[in-house]
Parts: sequence; C-alpha cells; structure tokens
Amino acid sequence: MVVLIALTSVSERVVLLSNIGRTIVIALKKRPVFLALFLFLSFAVQANTQCEATGELEKATIKRVVDGDTVHLTDGRKVRLVGIDTPELDHKKGQHEAYAVEATRFLRSRLDRFVYIQKAKNDRDRYGRYLYYLFDKDRISLTSQLLSEGLGYRIAFPPNLAYQACFEAAESSARNAHKGLWQQTLQWQPKAGFALSRVTITSITQNRGGWWLETNQDLVINLPPNVIDYWPAQKVFYLEGKEIEVRGWQHQRKNRNSAFKSWVLSVRHPNDLLEIEAPTNH
Repeated sequence: MVVLIALTSVSERVVLLSNIGRTIVIALKKRPVFLALFLFLSFAVQANTQCEATGELEKATIKRVVDGDTVHLTDGRKVRLVGIDTPELDHKKGQHEAYAVEATRFLRSRLDRFVYIQKAKNDRDRYGRYLYYLFDKDRISLTSQLLSEGLGYRIAFPPNLAYQACFEAAESSARNAHKGLWQQTLQWQPKAGFALSRVTITSITQNRGGWWLETNQDLVINLPPNVIDYWPAQKVFYLEGKEIEVRGWQHQRKNRNSAFKSWVLSVRHPNDLLEIEAPTNH
C-alpha cells in the first residue's frame, strides 16, 4: 500500500511515500504539485505490480526454457514456476496457444543471467518438477513480471500461496490495460488443460468427492475434499444462481453418462472462483 502525504509551505513541499513499511522523504523546493502526484503514481504502480522476494533465496542459473512457466537449471533441476499458468507451446506441430511464444521469450531473456529461487511449501509436483518462486537479480518475481505483461494467468494452489496478493495486483494491472491474454474473451470452451471462463452456477451438491457446482455449460466445477476447509457450506450455497469467473485445470470425464456434465474443472482456492458483480446504475 502506498500513502501520499503532502506538506506545503511557502519555501518547500515535502512528499512522504510510505511503501510497505518504509518511508521515503522527498523535498520539493518550489516545485509544482503535479510532480508530487507523478511520483505518487509511479511508486503506486511499482508497489502494486512487482513482487519483491522475502525470506531465504538461492542463486541459480537457467540452462533451458521449456515454455513460459517451466525451466531447467544448470544443475539438472526441472522447475515449474509457482502461482502462474502460461499458454502452452506445441513442441510437436508448432500450433502454439496465443502468447505462448512471447511468454517463453520473456524467460529466455534471463538465460545469460543468474536468478534467485525460493522453494514453495510443497516443492514437487506430480511430474517430479521442483515448484519454486523465481526472482531476477533485483529480487523481483518473474511470475509477477509475466503476469503484469499479460503473458499468463494467476493460479492459487494450496499450500503454495505466498505472494498471492501481489500476483493478483500484477494480473489486475495487465487486465485493466487489456494487455496480452486479456485481449481475449472468457467464453467457456470444451478443451483439456488450464481454463478461465465465465459461467453461471445452476445447482450445487456435495458428496465424498467434495462440492459439485453444476453450470449453464457442459461443465461441472469440483471443490475437492482435501481443500474443503476453504469452502464453508453457506459460502458455497450462496453461489447458486450467480455468474462467476472460474479458473483451474479442466478435464473430460471418462464416464460418459448422459446424466452428468462432460467436463470437470477443479478449483482449490477461493481466489480462483469469484462472483461477477453486476454493474450498478447511477
């Protein structure tokens, strides 16, 4: 959060910028007030979209970039960036998803420099890749930089929730500017992989498999039992009839029983399932 305090006298103007616990004092002798406003806006944008590392870091060097969210380090570790999903490269046929090449190029620009890495709480995925947060030489998150350019979507995957607030701010800056992926519509599509869509919840049930949120598309949203603590019943039932924006990994059911929706999308954290608020008329 950035706070601006302007103290004005005949001889000088003083601007105090309080930025994440530190205060910067700038004396502006006989300067126009618009300069203070410019400084405030610059600091506000930087604070909101750049995630500075906290905690212990390890130095490493990238050997190979697989795509926008996966790299190989020179010591042989295969790393998946935490908190983001970038568009997929098609290594076989070259039919890449939109902005997949741009996201990959962004990480490749780091090849000749060292990076800082930080382990996530759960530091391995089901493919054996290391789950790390990566930072540049200035200790700024590479995930936040990709998000602020519109080259990927933020994702919350417990327990790896560090920097989530900052990642949300970085993504929002790109979204508000209609950068990269945010030039596309959010219409639901029946395809496997990461998906971000707008749908309406039509009915809600619960069983041993968790919560099941039926939608107005050929899609059901699953809130798995291992993350059920994030989803109090009152909060879940409130979503019935609501239009929501949902993101997560989508797969097609193996059982093609016509009574069930064909596609399932799993959501693990409330950050990834949000009600779309209707615009207010003034």
